[in-house]
Amino acid sequence: MLDRNIPIITEQIISLKCGRNLAYSEYGLQEGQPIIFFSGAGFGRHYIPTPFPHTIVAKHAVRFITVDRPGYGQSSPHSGRTYTDWVGDVVELMEDHLSLREARFLAHSAGTPHLAAVCALAPDRVIAASFVCPVSPITGKAPVDRPPENFSRGCGRFCLLHCSGVLDRIFGSVFQKWQDNPTKYVNDSMTQILCQKDVAFMKEHADFQVQHAADFGDAVRAPNGVEAMLEDMFHINQKPWEFRYSDVKTSNNNNNPIQVWWGGADDTAPHGKWICKQLGVEGECIIDAGHGLIHTEFDRIVDALLMVGS
Repeated sequence: MLDRNIPIITEQIISLKCGRNLAYSEYGLQEGQPIIFFSGAGFGRHYIPTPFPHTIVAKHAVRFITVDRPGYGQSSPHSGRTYTDWVGDVVELMEDHLSLREARFLAHSAGTPHLAAVCALAPDRVIAASFVCPVSPITGKAPVDRPPENFSRGCGRFCLLHCSGVLDRIFGSVFQKWQDNPTKYVNDSMTQILCQKDVAFMKEHADFQVQHAADFGDAVRAPNGVEAMLEDMFHINQKPWEFRYSDVKTSNNNNNPIQVWWGGADDTAPHGKWICKQLGVEGECIIDAGHGLIHTEFDRIVDALLMVGS
C-alpha cells in the first residue's frame, strides 16, 4: 500500500528576478532538516522517489524541498540554459523564498550535474551533497573532463554532439508519446531501462508504480514538457560544462560531506567510479542495483546524507 500521506508544507510558484516562474513544493516538517532534491529528467516538484515518504519524514524529521526545473510543471522554460544558470535560480530560491542560508542536497541522474554546478559555484550553500546514479560530461578530453569510453559509448557520444537534429526528432517523438501517456513511460522504463532488481521493486509496489506515472505526467504535461526533456537529457549536456566534478565542494569540506551512490547493473549512468575519483571520495556501488537505485535504497541514502556535514 502506498504510504503517500505526507504533510505538505507549501506549494508555490514564484517569480524570479529575471521574470521567469519557478515552482517548488515543501513536504514534511517546517522545522525539519532541509533537503533540496533535484530529480532526474521528466520529473518535478511532485516526485518523491519512495513508496514510503511519510515513514521517511517520521524517521528523519526532514523538510523535503522539490523543484520544477525550467519547462517542467509550472516553471517557465529557459531555452539554451546551462547548468550555471540553475545555480542562480537555486540561490535566489533559497535566499528570497525558503529563508535558507544552506541546506543538504540530493540529486538523481540528470539532476546530478545541476547539483555539481551548485557545489562548484556556490559551495557555501551546501552542507552536504549526495549524488545518486550521477551523469558524466560528454565534452572535453578524457580522462580529465569526461570518462574513458568503449566503442559503443564513443559512437553514442558522437551522435549526441553531431547529430542533435536527428536525435531531437527521434526522441521528441518518443517523449511526445510519453507525455500523452505517462503509463507508457513507466512500462517502457521497466522493459528498456531498469534492471531486474528495479523492476521487481516496482512490481512489488504497484501503487508506487501508478504514482510514478502520475508524477511524471505532472511534470511533462506542461506545454513545454517535451522540449524540457530534450533540454534536460541532451541539449544542456551537449555544451561544455563550466566546471568539473573535481571543482565540487561544500561549506564543510573536511567532514566527508560528498556522497556518491551508483548501481553495478546501471547501463544508463555507469561512470560512478570515475566520478568518485574526480571528487576524491570512495562512494558506494550497489552491485545488483540499476538506475532505480534512488527508489530501492532511498532510506539508506537519506540516512547517510543526514549523518554527514554537521
